[in-house]
Amino acid sequence: MKSKKSKDVDLYLKHTSKQLRDLMIDVRAIIWKAIPDVEESIKYTVPFYSRQGLLCYLSPLKKKDGIYIGFAKGYLMSDESGIFSGKSLKYIRHIELRNKSEIKKKLLKEYLEEAVMFNEMKKGKNILSI
Repeated sequence: MKSKKSKDVDLYLKHTSKQLRDLMIDVRAIIWKAIPDVEESIKYTVPFYSRQGLLCYLSPLKKKDGIYIGFAKGYLMSDESGIFSGKSLKYIRHIELRNKSEIKKKLLKEYLEEAVMFNEMKKGKNILSI
């Protein structure tokens, strides 16, 4: 199954400032390339990406000077590069982006693939004991 653009996300982007829209469009393209069968929708008022459960979402930073990509199970992810923020949150970890030059495509693809791996594990199994 191939990913399909969501008209709701297109509408969301249309009503976002150019700076944030450009960042979100670039990250959106990386998500589609990394996860060909990703499902895209609006949840909790922002673009969400799912595959066998919630993977990640895109959201403006509070000061609206950039975006972050939040990982639903970020607390389980390795973050070997140390780019996650939001470590005070119980489950979610995110990567803050303020301009296109901060997007590390290869690294973001690796993080997305790791997020997919956690969702593919059997539901109900204690993934912390694996």
